[in-house]
Amino acid sequence: MLPVAFARRSVLTGLPLLIMSTVTKPSLTYAQMRVAETTLDIFRQDVPTHRLDNRAVTLSNGRRFRIFRAIPKTAAPPSGFPILYLLDGNAIFDDLTVELLARAPDLIVIGLGYDTPRKFAMVERTLDYTPPRTGESPQADPMRPERRIGGAFEFLPLLTGDLRLMAEEGLAIDPARRALGGHSFGGLMTLITLFRQPDAFSSYAPVSPSLWWAMEPMERLERQADWNLTSRKRLFISLGDKEQRSNDIGPPPTGPAPETMELIKRLSTVPVLSVSSHVLEGHVHGATLLGALPQILEWACQS
Repeated sequence: MLPVAFARRSVLTGLPLLIMSTVTKPSLTYAQMRVAETTLDIFRQDVPTHRLDNRAVTLSNGRRFRIFRAIPKTAAPPSGFPILYLLDGNAIFDDLTVELLARAPDLIVIGLGYDTPRKFAMVERTLDYTPPRTGESPQADPMRPERRIGGAFEFLPLLTGDLRLMAEEGLAIDPARRALGGHSFGGLMTLITLFRQPDAFSSYAPVSPSLWWAMEPMERLERQADWNLTSRKRLFISLGDKEQRSNDIGPPPTGPAPETMELIKRLSTVPVLSVSSHVLEGHVHGATLLGALPQILEWACQS
């Protein structure tokens, strides 16, 4: 049972939508996200339910990543543990607490991050988690020429290949219960994986996906998705009710992002998808990462 109050409200006809309120840390502005460093306090605490480790890895293409793992201390079931992969692993494990892990004592939690002391590797995540605006290859970012965008199609085989193999090394996992989640650009990458390679995971949890950033390529990927799948997929979309705009300028936004609400409505009509969603009350974009984490952990256990 969750220790927060829930109230159900029908916003889209026939669509399960959860409006909830919870307490979160102050959200970060974009400028703060660029420089915020991790403390990773969870690694200095006694965690009754999980043992934790993290290591930097170098892939065959020379790319450097860091893999964070929280592994249940209980014996694995015969089929193996369910496993939840979360992008922006540095930020995820920086916000992870003993109490949050206690919600999912039998779930392996993997944070896929980068070999950096910062919460968000801005240059790397912008490249890896975004779709190309045109074609299939990365391009220079017209807004910030110091970085590249549109590398999601090159990151996807790493996510489902070497990174997953390294993350699952020595673990008893249930391959039929793999979930993937991510926030903002990580939410885009979660949806890109669903659209491009839906059988790579059994469940998907995009949080506040930055659809505004790449509306045309994301709509194209959605239209091209092949829903002739080997199994039904679970989809859990979270977003805040104060994040319609894409920056910190202007009056406070009101209401959940309409692009995401329309996406929820469309995907709810796909027969092979089991779609649920919730709107986090009082949450701006930066706050939804931590705000949605308790529910995603419990949702991943129910796959």
